[in-house]
Amino acid sequence: MGGFGWPELLALLTSIGFGIASAVFPVANAETYVIAAPVLTVVGAVSIAIAVGIGQSLGKLLLFLGVRRGRELPIIRRRRAAAMTGSVGPIRGQLGAWVAWLLRLVGQPRWGLPIVGVAAVVGIPPLYPVAIFAGASKMRAIWFFLVVVIGRIARFVIVALGIGGLAQSLI
Repeated sequence: MGGFGWPELLALLTSIGFGIASAVFPVANAETYVIAAPVLTVVGAVSIAIAVGIGQSLGKLLLFLGVRRGRELPIIRRRRAAAMTGSVGPIRGQLGAWVAWLLRLVGQPRWGLPIVGVAAVVGIPPLYPVAIFAGASKMRAIWFFLVVVIGRIARFVIVALGIGGLAQSLI
């Protein structure tokens, strides 16, 4: 019976790190990592899926907090003031109205967390822009993080056991 040692810890920390990176830089595909990593490491598929889910949630929280803190930057305040005075073109005005509608929707207690939850598990709407919209809304960071971590872990465990299990049975 094997114990939990340095190779296992390194595999889990690497998976958390990949999760963070893939949350911030979407070109790094977390699903592919969840499927491939158990073949290459000493840690099981579910452990890798949980670690990537935690990492992805931390990365999305970084995006959320970055937007929340970024709203107070002077350049953002100036652009917001310019948009309020009507000195933007019609396309930017329409886009601004659409973004404002989405912010209101994601910021509502009735719809915000369910939208985040569906995005975290299903990926529709994509979680990346949802995290940005949520950060710009009045949603509480702790609730955002809890919903995302539960949703991402569920998503990656399903991927690991479903697709990953099929791939490992073929090897």
